[in-house]
Amino acid sequence: MEDIDVYLIRHGESEGNRLGVLQGCKDYPLTKKGEQQAESLGKAFSEQPLDYIFSSDLSRAMSTALALERFQQVSVEITSLLREIYLGPLQGKTRREIYEAYPHLVRRSLLRSGLPGTETDEQLTERCRQLMALFKSLKSGDTIAAISHGGFITIFFMYVLAGEKWGELRRPFQLDNTGVTKLSWRDGQLIIPYINRIDHLIK
Repeated sequence: MEDIDVYLIRHGESEGNRLGVLQGCKDYPLTKKGEQQAESLGKAFSEQPLDYIFSSDLSRAMSTALALERFQQVSVEITSLLREIYLGPLQGKTRREIYEAYPHLVRRSLLRSGLPGTETDEQLTERCRQLMALFKSLKSGDTIAAISHGGFITIFFMYVLAGEKWGELRRPFQLDNTGVTKLSWRDGQLIIPYINRIDHLIK
């Protein structure tokens, strides 16, 4: 990977966020507030030309990406590589409901619960590997926006930092809706100018 800039962006507020449930791959649309956040995001990027906009195939991410697209000269490309972590039986439930049904999860990461039917660390590693390969396939000088989800983005951060050993790290990141994180590679070396930037929401 030579010189590229990648903006990793969490989607705007969704109905699932408003309800306080773990969404996983269950589809929830943006709230009115989420639509306004996405519009503010698009305006903030109006003076930053993008070569690619990639988006998760879940509607809350796609709607956010389309708001960005309106201020760019490129079209959104959909990829399941960016979708949220599949949480199986936990999807659509509040934390309280989850802890009542699975009390052994109280002190464990719900993104990596290990419950049957949830996305495994091995599957997440493969997804991160494929996403990195996608970024590496782009030409030097390209600028990319990737619209995804809080859980997957933070897992991808750890993969970028630790590679195949990402699972040994404690996940320290917290991302707000439409929070922007910039990853840059210069001569193959990673630079992280900022994480979870939300100044486009401050009026």
